[in-house]
Amino acid sequence: MPAVDAPAFWDAALCPYVVILGAAPPGIPATSRFDPACWPQPAHRYSGPEGTHLVLGGGASFYRVWLRGARRDGPLAAIVPFDAMTATRLAALSDFDRWRRGASAPAAVPRPTAYQAQRLDLLLSILDLRQAARATSHAIASRLVYPRLATGRGAVWKASPERRRTQRLIREAEALAAGGYRALLSGRAVRQK
Repeated sequence: MPAVDAPAFWDAALCPYVVILGAAPPGIPATSRFDPACWPQPAHRYSGPEGTHLVLGGGASFYRVWLRGARRDGPLAAIVPFDAMTATRLAALSDFDRWRRGASAPAAVPRPTAYQAQRLDLLLSILDLRQAARATSHAIASRLVYPRLATGRGAVWKASPERRRTQRLIREAEALAAGGYRALLSGRAVRQK
């Protein structure tokens, strides 16, 4: 199923792009009500004991919201934890607020470049192929990394720079799966090779 049809719900403790909303303190004007049913794009929703998680938006811009146990009929306030990711959390909140108001201002949260997105897609495809078929580095090179290149066999393959690059990509994909993805979620730059 494509990610657009079933986007992931992220843990706000790990991902600063999740906007946390809760009941506003007394005295906050009622204009801060939140009704996702009135928003233009469909919301993907997950409700659990800790509240409701929503994915709003569409296309290249998704906004993840955690409606933390708040009543929907009362005013809401943003909850921004003070941690190592506070600056990214504030930028994500600012982006969300601009989108909520219908503004088309440029995003404050950095998005992956086209190259970075393509590279991440390649790394995820490598992981999928390794997991589904326990594919060799030669099979990964032939199918994903160098689909239009005859990669050779035996000693030719073992001595090739294509093999070394493919092995580096496999190690990078496995490191991403083993926890490196958290650097992406937290907004920290990840070295692109």
